[in-house]
Amino acid sequence: MAGGAAGLLQSYSSTGGAKEDIVDLIEQISPTETPFLTLIGKTRAYNTYHEWLTDVMNATAASGDSVAEGESATNYALQDKTRYNNYTIISDRVFTISGTEESISHYGLDSQYAYQLEKAMKELKIKIERQILGSSAASAGAAGTARHLAGAFIQGINSGVVASGNASTSALTESVYNDLLEDVFDAGGMPDTTFVNGWLKRRISSFQSDNQRTKEHDGKLDSVVDVYISDFGQQRIILDRWCDGLAATEKGAGLVLEMDKHKIAYLRQPQTTPLAVDGDRKSVQILAEYTLEALAPTQMGVLSAFATASV
Repeated sequence: MAGGAAGLLQSYSSTGGAKEDIVDLIEQISPTETPFLTLIGKTRAYNTYHEWLTDVMNATAASGDSVAEGESATNYALQDKTRYNNYTIISDRVFTISGTEESISHYGLDSQYAYQLEKAMKELKIKIERQILGSSAASAGAAGTARHLAGAFIQGINSGVVASGNASTSALTESVYNDLLEDVFDAGGMPDTTFVNGWLKRRISSFQSDNQRTKEHDGKLDSVVDVYISDFGQQRIILDRWCDGLAATEKGAGLVLEMDKHKIAYLRQPQTTPLAVDGDRKSVQILAEYTLEALAPTQMGVLSAFATASV
């Protein structure tokens, strides 16, 4: 008979007892990597207004000047140190879990609170990454107005060397990239790391000089460039999805750095603070206070406004 034999119980008509088919595992699919934060050094800030000093050699040291025989000793002008500064910024994540939500059973979780705490810590790392890479100007803040740090992009734009394209017509080329490395070198830097997002990473991987193309660790000829051997030193090419440049949508932007000249200075290391109990719920705040220390901002390179379509 149509629909199967009499008395046959099928899944189509059964209404009770079947378990839902849900894998007892939660897969976090959002990106969580923070390359810039991972690679920069760490130091201590002692106030919300963080300052550091740099010094340079006297220009005559490289001039090849000489002293005449029998000439009396003559003083040369001493260089004064340069003072740089940045403001600390506070970043946090706060969440609240009800007593019932923590007590009930969830797929893939032993504890809703522990899971949300781990997730919030990852989100805080991304917030810090975006701030220290960012393009906002430093600000002292005021009552009710948050302080703001100057990120790597704005420090590079204000003090460093800029290779600027035209978003509609200028693609990043190997020649332009090498020109920027040379300009950074001429400014006194020894660049070793380039941060780019997906689009400019592909542009660098498409450079035609195969003798300069290597994949990190194995040295094989490859269509992917992880290390670029230039006349101005070996450059690590770091893919960073948060490398937005001067706008949240600027894919044609990147940073050329001497990595050990950049540090995150913590006034308060990331910390977890349970908030006051307010009824049948648990609240927690994860917070950090920090700034970016660029020890040689005049020796940074910025790639800005290069085309993100075929030109």
